[in-house]
Amino acid sequence: MPDRETLTAAIITQDEPFVVPLLLDRLLAEKRDRIAAIFVAENPRAESLLATVRHWGSVFDPLSFVRYGLRYVGAKLSGSGPEKIAREHDVPVEAVADINAPEFLQRLREMGVDLILSISCPQIFREEILALPPMGCVNVHAAPLPRYRGMLPTFWVLYESERETAVTVHYMNEALDDGPIILQEAVPIPEGETQANLMRRCKIVGARLLSQAIDLMEMGEVRTRENPRGEATYYSFPTPEQAREFRARGGRWM
Repeated sequence: MPDRETLTAAIITQDEPFVVPLLLDRLLAEKRDRIAAIFVAENPRAESLLATVRHWGSVFDPLSFVRYGLRYVGAKLSGSGPEKIAREHDVPVEAVADINAPEFLQRLREMGVDLILSISCPQIFREEILALPPMGCVNVHAAPLPRYRGMLPTFWVLYESERETAVTVHYMNEALDDGPIILQEAVPIPEGETQANLMRRCKIVGARLLSQAIDLMEMGEVRTRENPRGEATYYSFPTPEQAREFRARGGRWM
């Protein structure tokens, strides 16, 4: 067995009440002693409540909209989110306004962070933070990179009638969902799968792959493969027309 040097990691994530806590809970159950802190980054594109309702209401069918809304209100009232998971695992948790600000970078240096894990971080990693941790910055993306870069990959693989997707853990650079691939695992898509359930399954796989990536880094056994930009496809938030087409073909959000 190769020598193993325990690393110190920081997680940067967002205040999301459904699937982010699921991933964090499973990752911390395995690697709590490696995580120095969880930082919850502000979303610079955050909308007002009314704008958010209109945004999601434009793509959901009425039943899914009501169900999602009730789940969201229930999750918020119960305090579900990264902060709750951090407290349950006794991991320090802090809010951060700007992950690229000099004072936050200095905070990371003072903590002696070896590795940064981006889990649905709503902010862009700039050059200085990317260069800060000796072992790099790593992202987890619920798609078979280089394909399906961008937003809501679990929607788009269903929209495109894929029978299989993947979860990818990769090193980060300043490009979107770019950087060498560390681990990638296929995720089958059964008939009738919903976007919500596929996203949950991908987060569970993502937690396991991040744990495995930490193991590989500690043992010096990371072997990357290319994430070629020339083969990349990009997706953004679906339009109302695309959402209607998705539903017309039998697609379901929930």
